[in-house]
Amino acid sequence: MKKMICLISCLTLLTPALGFSFDISGWESANKDRGQWAWFTGQAQKCDEEIPVPGAHTRAEWQEMLTTDKEKLPCEGAGLNQRTINHIFLFLHSHASDSDDPMNQKPESCG
Repeated sequence: MKKMICLISCLTLLTPALGFSFDISGWESANKDRGQWAWFTGQAQKCDEEIPVPGAHTRAEWQEMLTTDKEKLPCEGAGLNQRTINHIFLFLHSHASDSDDPMNQKPESCG
């Protein structure tokens, strides 16, 4: 009986983590340069997958990945955190494939 209660408790605690997504409200006032660093450099410290350039996706695709489809992000978003996500979204939004300034290659300054 104790094992069953423990199992149910563990599953209850883990279930919200499976549906975790980022809150990107207020991204308009973020810092684009900080977002670029966090996307290419900060994330790469915890993720060994290829980090895509913003021009690889549209604005809507980036928004969907950050808010509801986190599993499509490199390392399923493991290198990202809520503290920097608004900066990252501003950077991705500003340089997405359907923006006025799409970024199709990684800047040299980002390694």
